[in-house]
Amino acid sequence: MRPARFQQLLLDAAAGLPGVAAKALADAGHTRHPYGIAVEADGRTSLWQVVGIGAPGSRWADPEPEPVLGTKPASVDVPAPAGDPASVEHALVAALLAADPGEIAAAEIYSDLPRPPAVGHGATIDFHDGSRVFINHVR
Repeated sequence: MRPARFQQLLLDAAAGLPGVAAKALADAGHTRHPYGIAVEADGRTSLWQVVGIGAPGSRWADPEPEPVLGTKPASVDVPAPAGDPASVEHALVAALLAADPGEIAAAEIYSDLPRPPAVGHGATIDFHDGSRVFINHVR
């Protein structure tokens, strides 16, 4: 999964969340990060950067390979985000898992970890093709 395609998947998933408006970071005027989305929920806007690591042996210069499908991780209830980063983070991942056709192998939500990474909120999404995408809360 490449960041550009993941960004669209994330936008599509966010569009189904109640009370949420989402758009690409560039469309929100944020050009510091090439991929990501701006999420407006409960009157607050949060910015989520998307970065990725390609599947083993893939090169960014090559066309994106066909998706690899496998067993889907357990989905969770999709909560309505309250606007704070933790609730948006949980809602985005839940919506992704619900919409996934089977490309996602695992999802790890940062705020659920005993020791979250420095970004605090976000997620690591592992795909069956061996690629990884990171969603990082940047503001």
